[in-house]
Amino acid sequence: MNKQKFFIIICLLAVCMTSFSQSRRRRVPTRNHYINLNYVQTKIDQSPRWPEIKSEWGAGFTVGQTFYLHKKPIGGFMKFGIDATWFDINYTNHNIPGSKQEKKDKEEVLHEAEVSMGVGPSLTFTPVKELNIHGYFRYAPTCSALYAGDDISVNYASMFVGGASLSFGVIGVGIESRWGDAKHYPIELEGINDDGDRLKTKFNGMRAYVTFRF
Repeated sequence: MNKQKFFIIICLLAVCMTSFSQSRRRRVPTRNHYINLNYVQTKIDQSPRWPEIKSEWGAGFTVGQTFYLHKKPIGGFMKFGIDATWFDINYTNHNIPGSKQEKKDKEEVLHEAEVSMGVGPSLTFTPVKELNIHGYFRYAPTCSALYAGDDISVNYASMFVGGASLSFGVIGVGIESRWGDAKHYPIELEGINDDGDRLKTKFNGMRAYVTFRF
């Protein structure tokens, strides 16, 4: 093999290796956007009216984004970021113990619903390509509503969320704790009753979820 053929082969190999390296980088995107489908369990404490009530079932939907504070991972595997949840809707269904509905042999149902946003620090570990361990803590200002029978109450709630997820590529799973409190205003036919008794409510629960990152 003469020197020209050898040189051409080396150049072709170099081009192939460069193309392969670039394609590998394209196959491992940042994946800083997330969508979570949540299964929810919550405890509500509105003593003395309602002692702690556990939810029967619940569901939630979360959309957000992670803003990383540096391009290159620390130590090649760790990144600090800020998580911003743009939209978080949450619903849970509770049976109120000892409250039987008229003509029905079942307990009265309490519906809990929240819509919120959130922001807070996060830490992401990538031990191998496409495998991410994501931990976070967020403050989540929330619009909270409770409905039971003919009673409706609403107000702002200060909520906090902390959790972690494990994802490989696009899909992953996670679990988080969610807690906070509010003082709900009763709603009457003419609107919110500011003069009525405000109902102090404490929330404490967890959400297990499937996450999609892209």
